[in-house]
Amino acid sequence: MIYRDSKENLLKEGVIKKCPVDYKAIANLIKRSYIDLKTAKRNIGDDHECAYNYAYNAMLRSGLALMFSEGFRPEIKDKHLTIVRFASAVLGDEFKRLINDYDFMRKKRNRFIYEPDIPCSIKEAKDAIKTSEEFVDRISKLIKQKNPQRQFQF
Repeated sequence: MIYRDSKENLLKEGVIKKCPVDYKAIANLIKRSYIDLKTAKRNIGDDHECAYNYAYNAMLRSGLALMFSEGFRPEIKDKHLTIVRFASAVLGDEFKRLINDYDFMRKKRNRFIYEPDIPCSIKEAKDAIKTSEEFVDRISKLIKQKNPQRQFQF
């Protein structure tokens, strides 16, 4: 589900707050996103759920990097949902499919944790990795485009 939010509405709701842009944190989050993707790929043959979770973590970290690059951070409550909503607000309709997939992955991952009988197929894990790669790459490219003067080492 694409969220019809704006940064202003998220601020009014109190789910995000302003913060200084921290380029080192942004670079570290994106770098960690790529490490999470490698870890997901390494685990695909042994543990589908683990691969899925690492793919999701890569998206979460890159979404957080996007927030930081815009000068915001999530408040304590509902951080994962807030990051999805913020990404939707910033990225808009062009990223609609990716945001919907990200939100679906967020919900599925939550079910893995609280309903341990829920299985994760190899297809779901592979699809999660593919979606995550696209999302992380697009976020990385967007951050670099917004800040061409910065030399990010992702």
